[in-house]
Formats: sequence, structure tokens, C-alpha cells
Amino acid sequence: MLEILTKSGLFKNMSDNEKNHCLSQFNYQIKNYKKQEVIVYAQDEVIQQLILLVGSVKNEMSDYNGKTVKITDMEAPRLLAPGFLFGNISHYPVSIFANAHCEIMAINKRDFTNTILENKQLQLNFINLISNQTQFLTRKINFLNLKSIKAKIAHFLLNQHIQQNNDTILLPQSQTQLAELFGVTRPSLSRSMNELSRDSIISIQGKKVKLLDIVTLKSYL
Repeated sequence: MLEILTKSGLFKNMSDNEKNHCLSQFNYQIKNYKKQEVIVYAQDEVIQQLILLVGSVKNEMSDYNGKTVKITDMEAPRLLAPGFLFGNISHYPVSIFANAHCEIMAINKRDFTNTILENKQLQLNFINLISNQTQFLTRKINFLNLKSIKAKIAHFLLNQHIQQNNDTILLPQSQTQLAELFGVTRPSLSRSMNELSRDSIISIQGKKVKLLDIVTLKSYL
């Protein structure tokens, strides 16, 4: 358990004694979820800090018209929605679903708060996790504001180009998963990808995409 919580970032740079003490202060439950089972619904009140110990989840947001947009997939170990545990409106902004069998640690909010206040390193770790989430959500909002499918493809490919440090990148998701991530249909995504390939901006071989014209890709943003 201590190793998992350290990998999640919550117990980073803490001694084993500190970790054991903090864990002993938590009033928690271990909950198990099956694939596609709902873990929380959007607008549920946040009454516990959830930590994904095993498995993978996805976050989805729906608008008033019922259109669903996947925000991201998350792999264990990971704190779920740490930025919404506190604040004037303490509700989940998204629904969270199990991608596979999941094991989740649910820590009582009051006990979690008291333990954070007792340990400065734990405070810093939690603040860093919230900051990382805020930065991610800001990037996601900027991405969703891109109007065209080609702009979203360009944004995604250029980010992967930086992360993988290579002109030939390996797509981390299938086209079906990317379409879900972009909030578009798979045929629309496939058509736009093929048009970029036809115009010699990229070349596609399975899950490998070679960036042939980075300047033109950037022009879509």
C-alpha cells in the first residue's frame, strides 16, 4: 500500500515512518468496481478522497444536449479529482467510469484533511497534485476550444512529437479512442487523417505517424 501511495505522488519524499503514521490516521475503505461500472456521477458531492490503486478509469463530461466528451483515461496509481475535495462547490465535474477492474481507496474527507494539516510534506505533495491537475485541465480546455478536427489532430500530434522527441510517433491510442478523446466520430477523424496524409503533411502506417510538414501542422492551430 505504501509503495502504491508513493507512486501516486501523495507520499513522495516522505520517510517510511511518516508514511505509516499518515496511513494509520486515514479512515478508509477499499472499493472494487467492474469494467464499465460507474464510480461517481458528475455533480455528486465529494465526500471522500478517492485514490485509484489498481486498474484504469475514464472521465466523461456531458453538456445540456446530452453530448458526451471524454476528458481523459487515467491509470493507477492516481488520486481522483483532488482539486475538488475542497472549495465552495465541492462536486465532481465529471463522471468517472471503470475501464477495467478497479480497486479504489476511499479516504474520509475529515481524516484526510486533519492528516494533511499535520504533515508539511504531505501538504506540499497534495498541492502539487492539485496544481498538476489544474494545468492539465487548462490544456484540455484549450484543446476542446479548437474548432476543426484537423486542428485537434495537429495539436495532439505536435504534443506527441515533443513528448516522444521524434518525427515518427507511435499513437498511444487507437483511432476509435482518439475519436472519443476528440469528441468526434471515428469516420470524421479517419477522413481528416487521410486528408492530411494525402496532402503529404503526415504519413500513416498503422499506429505509426510520421510528421512530414510540421510548419503546416502548426498552421492549423
